[in-house]
Amino acid sequence: MEYHGLDIETDGSVYEPAEDSLLAAEVADQEIKNLGVNLSMLDMGCGSGIIGLSAALNKNVAKVLFADKNPAAISLCKRNLLINSNLIDAKCSVVKSDLFSEVNGMFDLIVFNAPYLPDGKDDDLGDAWYGGDDGIGVSSKFLEQSYKHLGDNGSIVLIASSLSNIDGLYCAINDCDLMVVRDAKVHINFEDIIALVLKKQLVIGS
Repeated sequence: MEYHGLDIETDGSVYEPAEDSLLAAEVADQEIKNLGVNLSMLDMGCGSGIIGLSAALNKNVAKVLFADKNPAAISLCKRNLLINSNLIDAKCSVVKSDLFSEVNGMFDLIVFNAPYLPDGKDDDLGDAWYGGDDGIGVSSKFLEQSYKHLGDNGSIVLIASSLSNIDGLYCAINDCDLMVVRDAKVHINFEDIIALVLKKQLVIGS
């Protein structure tokens, strides 16, 4: 597929970019404009790499780390980095990691198109869809680990669904000393896909 001039290859064993991926990329691009220059970005659960690659097109982004626990996603992301290397100046690297298990350092922007559905665990791509029985299990674990990797003025873009336990997700966000500063959504079939932009509470209140 083509996106903003990028040539993105897909693979049947890796989550294919869809409306949620494009929403995450769009909101991330908007957030980059608010964050300044020489930014570091983490594309968590990168899949094909479309979100991080889109961010890497922006001259304000200096470094992008792509992370995924699926070996097939790691291979696909590396292929897409190679295919589009002539379009980006940002320093890009890829790491196989279950959430932040192999991720080091701090980031100005962290984007996670999280598994957000409360069903789908028996699907071939269950890990890409299934967020736990209430749809927020993976997101909650991500939030617990993300705070220490987020720069004080940084932002998180987290994708969620109206089919999951949104009230529980907001509680988890607050429990992790984060807060929602804005959101964006698209309606698809029987659900709203929601992009939440999060900041550290301590920065907002200072």
